[in-house]
Amino acid sequence: MTQPNRGSGLPAHADETASAIAKLHEDHYRQAGPLRRWVERMTRLFARPVFTPLLTTFVLAWIAVNAGLKTAGYNAPDPPPFAYLGLLVSLAALYMTGMILATQQRASELATQRDQMTLELAILAEQKTAKLIQLMEKLRSDHPDIADRDDAEAQAMSAPADLHDMLDIIKQNQPANDAD
Repeated sequence: MTQPNRGSGLPAHADETASAIAKLHEDHYRQAGPLRRWVERMTRLFARPVFTPLLTTFVLAWIAVNAGLKTAGYNAPDPPPFAYLGLLVSLAALYMTGMILATQQRASELATQRDQMTLELAILAEQKTAKLIQLMEKLRSDHPDIADRDDAEAQAMSAPADLHDMLDIIKQNQPANDAD
């Protein structure tokens, strides 16, 4: 596990949590091969705001140069209707689409890992809370200075949730999907 940054000024548990999240991201990045990392770098490059004006400038320059050569009577490499430009733009769009989809898939994998971790932590927190309530109820019943009484709500909350029952309830409450 990544060592917590003891000089951060955060409480130790918060620092350890931040370090664990950083390690999750670091491990996710390391698991990607060189091609995936290159695709992600290219996708980040294409996603920058400056890319659209640069692409527009390139297309306009291509059209201007080829139309200007044709007008001047020279043999233009890509005369109007600019078939090569259309092919180049189509190929670029195809490659960008593939890169974006690959990057989204990787981002989805990381989000799934985070969701799984969040779910596991929520289940653990629920179990710990139920145990704390059990211990408090036991303390209340055992301590001579605290009046003993039945608390149905505390008794109910002291039992950890049955995850299978909860899943069944969630499934019952979901609207029917005709597409399935």
